[in-house]
This record gives sequence, structure tokens and C-alpha cells, in this order.
Amino acid sequence: MRLTQRIILAVCALLGTVSAVQAHRPASDSLQKVLSHTADPRERIDVLLNLKDLNEDTDLNLPYSIRLFREAAAVGDTYAMTVSVVPIISRYAAYAEKEDSLHYYVSTLRKQTPGTPQEGMDHYAQMNIAFKRLSNEYNRKRCLELAHAALLWCDSLDRLPENNIYLEAKSLMIRGYAGLLTGFYEKGIRLAYIPQIGLWERAYRLTQQMPHLGVRRNFATLIYYLLSGAYNQARRYSDQVKLSDDFIALLDDYYAEEEQLGRRPYLYADNSYVRPYQQLLRGALNVNRNDLAEKHFNDFRNRMLAAQGENLVRNKTYLYEFGYLWRGLDQDFTRSIQYSDSLIHLIETGRGYFRMNPGKIQQVHRDRGRLLFNAGRYEEAMQTYERTTELQDSILKAESLERAETIRRRHEMDRLKLSETQELIRNRSMALVTFIGLGILLLATGVYLYRALRRNRRLQADIQRHSRKAQESERMKSTFVDTICRGVGPPLEAIDQATQQLMVAGINAPENSPLMDTIRGNTEILLSTLDNMLEAANLDSLTERLHLEQTDIDELCRAEVLAASRLRHNPQVSYTIDTPGTQCLVRTHPKYFSFVIRALLDNAGKFTCKGHVSLRYELLPKRSELRVLVTDTGPGVPPEKRSLIFRPLGDSSPASRGLSLALCRLIAEHLCGSVRLDESYTEGARFIFSIPAKP
Repeated sequence: MRLTQRIILAVCALLGTVSAVQAHRPASDSLQKVLSHTADPRERIDVLLNLKDLNEDTDLNLPYSIRLFREAAAVGDTYAMTVSVVPIISRYAAYAEKEDSLHYYVSTLRKQTPGTPQEGMDHYAQMNIAFKRLSNEYNRKRCLELAHAALLWCDSLDRLPENNIYLEAKSLMIRGYAGLLTGFYEKGIRLAYIPQIGLWERAYRLTQQMPHLGVRRNFATLIYYLLSGAYNQARRYSDQVKLSDDFIALLDDYYAEEEQLGRRPYLYADNSYVRPYQQLLRGALNVNRNDLAEKHFNDFRNRMLAAQGENLVRNKTYLYEFGYLWRGLDQDFTRSIQYSDSLIHLIETGRGYFRMNPGKIQQVHRDRGRLLFNAGRYEEAMQTYERTTELQDSILKAESLERAETIRRRHEMDRLKLSETQELIRNRSMALVTFIGLGILLLATGVYLYRALRRNRRLQADIQRHSRKAQESERMKSTFVDTICRGVGPPLEAIDQATQQLMVAGINAPENSPLMDTIRGNTEILLSTLDNMLEAANLDSLTERLHLEQTDIDELCRAEVLAASRLRHNPQVSYTIDTPGTQCLVRTHPKYFSFVIRALLDNAGKFTCKGHVSLRYELLPKRSELRVLVTDTGPGVPPEKRSLIFRPLGDSSPASRGLSLALCRLIAEHLCGSVRLDESYTEGARFIFSIPAKP
């Protein structure tokens, strides 16, 4: 602290000791003048901190706390922030219209306190807000709604993996208080504090693990308030004494060791001890130990009267309140009324500590009326009750005016926000319309370009397709011409030669019979070749799937084997067929199926000079496939020609009535099957023709 500030604070402290009754006002006025002439942010925070402490029992405490929090947040003074946030929360938590303000304070603490001695104060603020809202909600239905919402919130925290003692202590405290309310209102449990003792004990133990005294004191104060009440309700006096002694020791340590307290010469600390002594007194009364109650009252009295100056006046407020409550419970109405009168005198002369709490003033008058009534002083009791009614009306009126003013200000702020929001919406609407217009324009351009690109691609694809068709047509034309030359030429030449020989020879010459057979055979070959070529051309130009029908495979295979054996008149070659022995019905195209079988048998017969040609078919149920194997004992296919035999014009042998292997493969593909050479067979050639058994 700078020298100038120290001098100012020393002068203020000197002024504060001149008169015990009027000390705080001159000091407050002096500090207010200092604040108006101070520009340094940190010096302003120290002055505001002292102004807040000096005006703790006045209506100026809240505005000073708000200013202190905002200025402390601006420079990152987390200690001043946590000191000022407690009275703000206590005043704002019960009002729904203060939700935005409370969110600001909690979020600011959460943002700035991590890694500082005040870490965890955001959790304390949330815990305090939840407690204030639950405890100040007098509508039963609304109170239960808030309690159940709090329990659901605690359940959601239980599923989080985060290990945070502040979060856990907050959850335990709120869960216990919400459970207390639901137990009292829904289950009718009169002693509703008792079932929550375990939760609050765990929460209080967690506070003992908190590393910094300031944060620990804040958490422990709120949890002590509930746990000590539960011990009294359960009449657990020994636990109450142990808990209260621990809490008082915590307060002693805090006010003795907290180095930050050096910034607060006007801090009023004795009010922190009121609650533990009050709970000790009640605990002693619950177990009917008036001697212990007397001891606790005297300990409290000695502590309160040990103060000096302004603090002594403040302490007397608590002492008189404590005295009239204690003596009233002890049925000593005379002394209780004396304490009550002393307290009211302090309040009415403006020296009491309850000046900022109108509800407390009304309670004191109401309690005095009850004491007078119990003492039999009925006329004075009636006058006191009338005074209580006047105070109640004025308090309610003041609270109503304050709340109405708060709502009016909130309404004005909402109206301004609404106007700003509407203007923002108009600007954004114009921007949105412009953006949508540009988007539509870009989309239309994109669609046009996309369609043009697709059209160009289709045209290119059509050009490529027509080009491929033209190339294929040229290839097919070449193949057709070559096939005509190779397939039709030799039979026609043989027929021509045989015819010339017949013309030269006589009609009944013995050599006519072989010539006639030659003409007839080559004519059959010629007709068969032409028919098969036409079928192949038709199949190649086919665009639809073939019409399939139920076909007797055994019948077709036997017919083709018989025809092949009759066509080939080589006695050294035998034709055999191997069947499963049962009827085999498969959906296929009979004519094209026969074409493939015929071509494979004819191909085998051409290259087999000696041995046998066999046909075997079988059904493979697991693969749902019909497989036909045509095997011969010819020379086989040389390895270098195996990749060429299924190409067009791959057959260089003399013409026959069958189709080429290339056309066989084309037919097999139209039947959703395949034709291949079994390269593992080495005793000749074996071709395997497969089609689906259930197409």
C-alpha cells in the first residue's frame, strides 16, 4: 500500500476511535472523499473495500459491494471479488429478475479465480444461490419444483468424472437441503433435518481439505448452519459441541492468519461467532442442561463485551438479542424483556446493527410482544403488537416499492434491449435477404453449369459409345467376312469339285456314292455354319435378357452326343455320356444351351483322332450351379494358345457345323454362366460349361 493511502487510512482509523457512537460515519465520509479523488485502480479497490466494511449494517453496503466487484474484476483482484460477492448473492438470490446479474458474478468468478487462493468461490456462489432460493420460496408447489430440479442437477453431477472437492461439497450440501424440503413437504417428516446429517457431515469434512482459509470459511459457514441445526434436532449435544468448537477454531484461525485482512481495518468479525454460540445454547437446552446453557451464554457475553469502540455497540445488538431469546426460553420474562427493550432502544437510536434488516426489526418487536403477553403485561403487549403491525406494513410497502423499482428498471432495460434486438434483426434480415439472393443466383448458375457439364458428358459418352460400336461393327464385319471365307468356302469348294466329278462320270458309276456323300456332308456343314452364324449375329445384337424356361438337361445332352457321334464317322473315336441318373431340370434357354454343347462336342471331335469324347454334367447344390464337362483324348491345347482360343478366329481348324469358342463364351455370358478350359487336365482337353441352377 502506498504511503498516501496509509496516511489516509490512519486518519480515518483515528476518526473512527473518537466516538463509539458516531465513529463509522466520519470515517465513511472521509473515505468517500478519498475515493472521488483517487484514480489508481488498486487504491480505489482498497478504499471501496473499507467503505463496504464500514457500511456493512447500512443500505450502502450493497452498492459499494457491486462497485467493488466490478472494479476488482477489471484488475483481477480475486480477494476483493470474493469479499464483495457474498452480500450481493444474499440480496439478489431470492429475486428471479436478478438471474442475469447472478450469472455474471458466478461466471466472472469461474473465469478469474482458478489458480488463485480464491479458487472454488464460483462453486460457493452457486451453492449459496441455490440455498437462498430454496429457503426463501414460501409457495409449497414452487418450492418442491425447485427442490426436485436441484436433486436432478446433483444426480447429473454424480455422473461427471471430475474430482473436485468444491463441486462435491456443493453437491452434497444442495442435495441435503433439497432432500430436507421434499421430505418435509411430500413425506411429512417433521424432523426432516435428521436424515440429511450424513450428507452434511461429508460436506463439512470436505471443507477441511480446502487449502485456503478464506474459501474454507465461506463453505464451512453455510454447511455449519445446516449441520448444527440437524444436530440440535437430533439432540446430539456432544456432536454439536465438537462441531461448534471446530468451527470457532476455524474462525479464530481465519481472523488471525489471513494476511489479506490487513487491508480491512474496519472489518467486523464478532458477528461470525453468533451462530455457533447460539447453536451451542440450543443444544444444551435440548438436553435439558441449563447449567451448560448458562455457561455458553456467559462465554458469548464475555466475547461480545471484550470488543471496543463501534464494535462494542454492534456486539451489544447480538448480546441483547441473544439475551432476550435465552431468558425467554428459560421463562425469565423480566430479564428477557429488559434485554429486548435494550435492543429496541439501540435500534431506534440508530446504533443497532440491524438497521439494514427491516425484517429483523419487526421480529424483535413481535418477540417483545410475546414476552409481555407471557409476563401478563397485556396492555403493553397490545401496544407492542400494534407497533409491530405498523412496522410490518411499512416494511412490506418499502419492499414492494423496492421490488417495483427493480422491476421497472428491468423493464426499461428489457425495452432498450428489445429495441436494439429489433434493429439488429432488421439489419440481419436485410443481410439474410441479400445473402439468399446471392445464394439463389449462385445456385442457379451452378445448376446451369452442372446441367451443361452433364449434357457435355452425355454427348461425349454417346460419341465414345458410337465410336466403340463403329469399331465393334468393323471388327464384327471383318470377323464375319473371315468366317464366311473360312466356314463357307471349304464346303462350297468340296461341293463344286464333287459336282464336276459327277458331271464327268457316268450316272451309275460306282464312285458316285462317295461323291454324293461328300456333297451331302458338306452341304450340312454349310447350312449348319450359316445357321449358327446368323444365331451368333442375332445374339450379339441382343439388348434384352434371354427368355428362360424349364429344360430337361439330360434330354438335350443325350441328343447332342448322339448327333455328334453320327456326324463323325471315325470308328476309332467313341462318344459317351455320364449323367447323375436322375432327371435334371434347369431354367435356361434350350436352343442356346444346345449350341454350346454342340460346339464343345464338335470342337472335341475335330481334334480327337483316336480315343473317346465324353460329356458329363452334374448339379452342385451348395453353389446352386449346373456344370457340364466335355473331355477328349486329343492332343490338348498348347500352353501358348490357351489365352487365344476364346478370341474371335482363334480356331484355325477346318470348318465344322459348330460355333467358335468365342461365340460359345458369348452365349454363356448371356446365360449368366461361363465357359473355360480346365488347365489341370493333361490327357487331352477338357472344357467346363457352367450356368446357374436357379437363375
